[in-house]
Amino acid sequence: MSIATSDIARAKTMQLATSRDGQPWVCTVYFVIKNSNLYWLSFPDRRHSSELADNPKAAVAIAVEQDVPVVGVQAEGDVRLVKDPAEAEGVLESYVEKYGKGRDFIGLLKEGRNRHDLYCLVPRKVMIFDERSGEGVPYRQITLTD
Repeated sequence: MSIATSDIARAKTMQLATSRDGQPWVCTVYFVIKNSNLYWLSFPDRRHSSELADNPKAAVAIAVEQDVPVVGVQAEGDVRLVKDPAEAEGVLESYVEKYGKGRDFIGLLKEGRNRHDLYCLVPRKVMIFDERSGEGVPYRQITLTD
């Protein structure tokens, strides 16, 4: 059995790894997949957000199946702030559908009053560890798609 992006997208949270001055940090965020990228909302004063402002390189881990057999995704890439309202609107539609939150973000973004920032990880490399695949090689590179 192989893994699909829709299986990954059903996971509710992902772990986000950032660093500053060689010191790593990991936090948990809610996320959506859109246009082969990973998006999340966060306050700009959170540790991970301020670290990303200094160093946009990050890694994420998503537990797809937490029981045996284990299935998880890891990715590395660069993070950017989403400033374009059209991009944010498309992403937030997915976010609202998944979590039932974030409806007012677009209006607040357009008005310059949003408390959260929308972040986008553009993956350079996405790997899956899939013990249930039965393919003999549980760790392989994949591509995220909508």
